[in-house]
Amino acid sequence: MIFEIANGNFDYQVERSGNEDELDAIVVGINMLREELKATTVSRDYMDNLFRGMVDLIFILDQDYNIQSVNEAVEELMGISQEYLVGKSFLDIVDERSRPVVENVKANLAFRKFRRDIEVNLKIDEVKSIPASSSFSVLYDKMNRKNGILIVAKDISRLKQAEEEMRKAKEYAEAANVAKSRFLANMSHEIRTPLNGILGLTEIMLSDIKDPMHREYLEIMRMSGRNLAGLINDILDLSKIESGKLTIEQSKFGFSETVHRNIQPYKHLAEQKGLKFNCSIDENIPAQVISDPTRINQIIVNLVGNAIKFTEKGSISVSFHKEGEQNGEITLRGVVKDTGIGIPKEKTKKIFESFAQADDSVTRKYGGTGLGLTIVESLLKQMGGGISVESPYTAETTGSQFSFIFKVGVVAEADEQPAQVNVPAKKMVFDELLHVLVVDDNVLNRMVARKILENLGAKVTLAESGAEAIALAKANPFDIIFMDIQMPDMDGYAVASTLRGENFMNPIIALSANAYAEHVAKSIEAGMNGHLQKPFTPQEIHVITNKFLSHKMRKI
Repeated sequence: MIFEIANGNFDYQVERSGNEDELDAIVVGINMLREELKATTVSRDYMDNLFRGMVDLIFILDQDYNIQSVNEAVEELMGISQEYLVGKSFLDIVDERSRPVVENVKANLAFRKFRRDIEVNLKIDEVKSIPASSSFSVLYDKMNRKNGILIVAKDISRLKQAEEEMRKAKEYAEAANVAKSRFLANMSHEIRTPLNGILGLTEIMLSDIKDPMHREYLEIMRMSGRNLAGLINDILDLSKIESGKLTIEQSKFGFSETVHRNIQPYKHLAEQKGLKFNCSIDENIPAQVISDPTRINQIIVNLVGNAIKFTEKGSISVSFHKEGEQNGEITLRGVVKDTGIGIPKEKTKKIFESFAQADDSVTRKYGGTGLGLTIVESLLKQMGGGISVESPYTAETTGSQFSFIFKVGVVAEADEQPAQVNVPAKKMVFDELLHVLVVDDNVLNRMVARKILENLGAKVTLAESGAEAIALAKANPFDIIFMDIQMPDMDGYAVASTLRGENFMNPIIALSANAYAEHVAKSIEAGMNGHLQKPFTPQEIHVITNKFLSHKMRKI
């Protein structure tokens, strides 16, 4: 029997005599030992096969972190034999950056049983290493005493490579976005600078010329210039949307007053085209709300402008209703209906895509870039709403119906004030003679700004560079300075900062073609008081001057 067991035949069994004597007791004991040896050997063989077959890297260390055994995956991946590794310290096969990590794990395992997701770099040679995500576990003997460390490591080279590729792609995308923003800012400056001169001179000529035909030509020129300015704004808004930089301001304003005031020019335009035009606002909408009046106007003007453009006969209606109120916010629904050419059902989703219109023939006949509705949809989403279109909106009609919702804040009763009715002033002048410095490297822009300010009754001094502006400001107590931002040699930010350092305390207003929020913020950080975007109008010059020098202005 002993011979059979020694040769690994654990199935060999000694039969009992049946006498229940001492010999039978010895046979029972021997058989029990045979069964235990058989179970232990099978278990050991199973674990050995499991150990060798694991695709993850397995290291068995002693308590001093010397390698006792490794599986075949370690030999295959690292290209190093078990015989070479056995006896070496685990610290010898990790790179310099990983050694403090392993030492930290070693200290932690003094009072913990395991550590997971530890990243180490396993050295292949002096140059190459393999990143591995590792788990460290304490091994115990039958007496529950620590007798070693088990490390199970997974090769994460592909994961690291993918992360690196994603990082590079992100950096490339960010660099491309910065380059695009810089290009758009420069393009905006290059277009707005001459456009400011054209529109400025047009405004000046309209105030002087009485001949109806000449005025008609100038009105066409002004409308064309404003359309071009609107296109630039659309392109910049789209860029802001794509980069996540488009913001919704929160200010208190009269909703009904704002809508009627901004929609009035379009009512006249529709009536000139022979269209009926109606605008209604639900009386349940508070007189004052909190939101961004500029963006709300942008949404309304875009939708109403499209309705007029695509409607040859019939009518256009605009309406606003209060949908509900919850948590200090009011949900408003706006509807713009027209009896125009309509939109094919299969195209109703396409029209909200950038640079898309329902049909190429529409672009040829009616013009447009296809950006407006993309911007409208994005604005409404940022305002907690959305937009939908039906065309035709009833079986008996033609045309389209755009329905949109957005949220506005509620004005506290203590803060609510009656809406003010603005009576247009015939002319704006200064009570006192203002001495104004205009700084701009473009001769046409200097001329326009001087003429506008002189019409307001100001004494104007011109400077074509930053250095000249600083010298003039030191020698003259100007009441206000209008400062171009993008100038050669010394930009407007640097000039403003220098003037503040020289204790020039009067208002400085930035004149800039750049409309991004960061440019406005940079102007303020440089010490300027306000920011006026080119092309600007005489009214805008007056409003911002009045804001900072109101004690010197009056209406007549």
